[in-house]
Amino acid sequence: MVIVNRTTDKKRIEKLKPPILVYGRRKTGKTFFVKDFFGDAYYFFVRRNRSIYFENRNESITYKELIRIIDEFKEKTIIVDEFHRLPEEFLDWLHIKSPKNLVLVTSTLHLAKNLLEKSSPILGLFLEFRMDLIDERDILLNLKEKIRDYKRLIEFSTYLREPMLLKWFGISLTSMLKNLKLVIPSLVGEIFAEEEKELSTRYEGIIRALSSGKTTLSEITSTLYSNKLIPKQDVSSVKPYLNTLLEIGLVKRIPEYFGKRYYYFVSSPVVDLYYYLDEKYNFSERDLEEKYIIEKIPMHVEDFLRELLGKIFGMRVFLINKPNLEVDIALVGFQKLKIVGEVKWKKRVGRAEMKEIEEKLGKFKGCRKILIVPSEKALEKELKGIEVWDVERIMEELEVKKDKSMV
Repeated sequence: MVIVNRTTDKKRIEKLKPPILVYGRRKTGKTFFVKDFFGDAYYFFVRRNRSIYFENRNESITYKELIRIIDEFKEKTIIVDEFHRLPEEFLDWLHIKSPKNLVLVTSTLHLAKNLLEKSSPILGLFLEFRMDLIDERDILLNLKEKIRDYKRLIEFSTYLREPMLLKWFGISLTSMLKNLKLVIPSLVGEIFAEEEKELSTRYEGIIRALSSGKTTLSEITSTLYSNKLIPKQDVSSVKPYLNTLLEIGLVKRIPEYFGKRYYYFVSSPVVDLYYYLDEKYNFSERDLEEKYIIEKIPMHVEDFLRELLGKIFGMRVFLINKPNLEVDIALVGFQKLKIVGEVKWKKRVGRAEMKEIEEKLGKFKGCRKILIVPSEKALEKELKGIEVWDVERIMEELEVKKDKSMV
């Protein structure tokens, strides 16, 4: 197993001090991170049956004992993991006592959202800290010494942003991804269990539609209707389900430039890959050859690189997806389109394809234009007016910026 130094997250949390509310969906590494960052803290884990494990003393304690320890050790940082499982009176106690030494951790995103809203008894008492998948910059910088082949580095990093896969580091990418059959259904089930929401056929239908390439609300609605998961083709009946998936971190959305639509995607490439393979090839019931496992890698790499460039330049990520003009990367700064780019994740980019890239990106006047490839050697000719970024160039940019703020 490889341990990833989450520098970006550390820089964010260094700006805060307890009391802090740490939240994020299941299996994003919250527990490991807070225990590592607050190294001398008392750590308590609340089990589903409400029993409380005090790790520092390797013993179970009662709720009353927990309250006493928080109240007594005011100078000690105290981490309470999955605190939402405690009795409801805990929130009232927090409201009255306002302890300054607490770090609360939860995998229930809808609860975290409610706690930060007006009606919450602890509104204003805690600083919020959300954890998602490992930052693209961090995973690349941590793996660069372990994976020397730059193309493999990007492909592994795309999936190893999911912390639960780090334990399998060292085996081939396809072998690692084949293990999704064992872990993804359990992971998704755990996420919904923590949110106290049933994994209904509509939720799963949306995830499967997204994994199959349906990215707009109308496309998702049409797919659900075709599969008889909704009684009529009405986007308003799908929106609440989609909003819940956004809220609990299973889905993300990217706005359209030159338009008002959003494009929706499964947040985790490993979750997306599992449902894509299951929808297309019945992956949950059979073994698949390598050629099927890897066929969606270029699309996941494209998304990884789009988000990475947005962070390198400190700009918002948009999509341009018109019938006659589709661009992989569109970065906006100060409400103006600044950078457009294409990703060609292949060993060879021919002259005809390069000409198409020149013509497409040439339509954007006054924008910086970038083509991303695994290696500059992939190009059969020089491009005019377009910067070529291969993985070596990307790593150079990250090295230059790594000691500066990455947030």
